[in-house]
Amino acid sequence: MRHPVIGTVSYPAATRLSNKGSLVKVLSRLASPAGFALVLMLFFLLPFLSVSCDVPGYQDLDTRYTGSHLVSGVDPEVPTELRKLADEADAPAQLVDPPDAKVQVLAIVLAVFAAGGVLTGLLPRLRLRMLGAAAAAGATLVMTVVTMAVAQSNIQSTLFDWMRETSVAEDKPEQLEAGIDDLTHTEVGFWLMVVLLALIMLVTATLGLFGDRLRSARSKQASSGRGLDLDLT
Repeated sequence: MRHPVIGTVSYPAATRLSNKGSLVKVLSRLASPAGFALVLMLFFLLPFLSVSCDVPGYQDLDTRYTGSHLVSGVDPEVPTELRKLADEADAPAQLVDPPDAKVQVLAIVLAVFAAGGVLTGLLPRLRLRMLGAAAAAGATLVMTVVTMAVAQSNIQSTLFDWMRETSVAEDKPEQLEAGIDDLTHTEVGFWLMVVLLALIMLVTATLGLFGDRLRSARSKQASSGRGLDLDLT
């Protein structure tokens, strides 16, 4: 009596579809809420912009502003070397008085938009969650650039006003303005935020627009049983 023998059983198509579904799910979770949580960490913990001070006998000394300083309005920490120089009798008081960026409202709005991106992860439908995250990423990206531009402009204006009190500004104001432009710098936190927000916006917009099509194709192929190979003899 001949018994049926099972030769091979393989599910290549089903495996590929499962992997695609898992990839879409992983990307969606990484983009929102994990991506926005990382944006908030970069904003509050890493330097966002800085002001440099060229002191003879020292290297360039930078006063760095993080998002925490911009949101709270608290002055950033002044380098130790500047504090020592400020103790001298003829040292200007501005050495230990960092210029105010005056972007507290903008920084708060930026943080709120990023927090809104975190909350989009609570939306039930993939398409709605991804499109909401893409909108939040775009809004946060715009606010990041605007906050940087306004902060630099305000700091440079304050520095110029300080310099106008000296004879240097009276002699060559045009050169002074050009020199002040070189004193403010974008820092690593800003650039990491821009890159990360751009990636989040790209990924979430793509998944929001085409995610349903991927799931629909997966369902159709799974129901048709493609890739099921049974060799019974």
